[in-house]
Amino acid sequence: MLSVADNGVLAAVLCGPMRIELQTFPRPAIDADSALLQVEANGICGTDVHWRADPTDIPRVLGHEVVGRLVDVGERAADRWGVAPGDRVAVEAGIACGSCGDCRSGHGQTCSASRSYGSNITTAVAPALWGGCAQYMYLAPGTLLTRLPDDVPADVAAGWFSPLSNAVDWLGPLGADLQPTETIVILGPGPQGLSATLVAKERGAGMVILVGLRRDAARLAAGRAIGADETVLADGSESVEAAVRRLTGGAMAHRVLDVSGSTTAAAMAPLLLRRRGTVAAASPISARDDVCLPVSHMVWNQIRWQGVLSNRAVAAEPAAALLTANVARLEPLITHRFELAETSAAIDAVSAGDSSAIKVVVLPPGGRAAEREALAHPSGSR
Repeated sequence: MLSVADNGVLAAVLCGPMRIELQTFPRPAIDADSALLQVEANGICGTDVHWRADPTDIPRVLGHEVVGRLVDVGERAADRWGVAPGDRVAVEAGIACGSCGDCRSGHGQTCSASRSYGSNITTAVAPALWGGCAQYMYLAPGTLLTRLPDDVPADVAAGWFSPLSNAVDWLGPLGADLQPTETIVILGPGPQGLSATLVAKERGAGMVILVGLRRDAARLAAGRAIGADETVLADGSESVEAAVRRLTGGAMAHRVLDVSGSTTAAAMAPLLLRRRGTVAAASPISARDDVCLPVSHMVWNQIRWQGVLSNRAVAAEPAAALLTANVARLEPLITHRFELAETSAAIDAVSAGDSSAIKVVVLPPGGRAAEREALAHPSGSR
């Protein structure tokens, strides 16, 4: 049974479409199977833009790209997760039931229980703190935690761990299945496209072609800085198909990853491939944006189209290793930092289409202090 402590916890709560309020909740005292996280930072992504406008599952605490420090850990939870108070962890958004067919097959991100932090659990469900835009966050059984080193800045960790985890899975065997020396086209230079650029080079891609719009100049420059071999303007004088044909000497790409959110890009993606190529598509995600694919072209050229969604648990550790090894390259790409009371402004920065806003994070009160304390007194010395 959950009990509560006396001191309150500030959280950014979605109370209605486009309406976020700062509210106070009791700090939970956890049981043997759960834990309490002091949130250091929470990344904001395009999904938050959609969720802020959604009238369902409200009120709820927002935030699903979460990094923080464990302050209270139940005995059974500590054994299950292999963690202790003071450990720095990244939190996977989905809460797996562990018993459905998807969970048993390693696809917990599509668990039939469909429970996710910051997404669909309201504050009416005790203990209310089911999102990362808060000072503290409740961690339920079924949560996936990944330990992160103390010397990775919290804002960098929160900003890039989740996109990197997705990219590891989406370019792996169940997604694009990118192989060494192959050419990949990445449609969309947002945080997910940039993460995929980094992962593609790590997988040994021969050529990475990153595609964006004129307004994406800063993001395309960031892509070149972290490994893109070529960048292409989708709204430039040359069509994307013609540019890919020119850059590949007519051979076209082996793989395409579509993270653009664009219906135009979704329909175009198969046309950028050579025979027996693969499209891994993470967008569009709304049924109202469904598109007609060039099916005849796909049949005659034996094109594989693979939908991808979130990431499996096996992607977490490789993503953590990539994050740790690339802090110096990723830290400059955290371009906007907001306080908890400014959560709506943080989402505005993502939704405005401002190319300078590469990755946006929210920093709850106390998170920075916890980070400084941990760096001064690493867990091994406490």
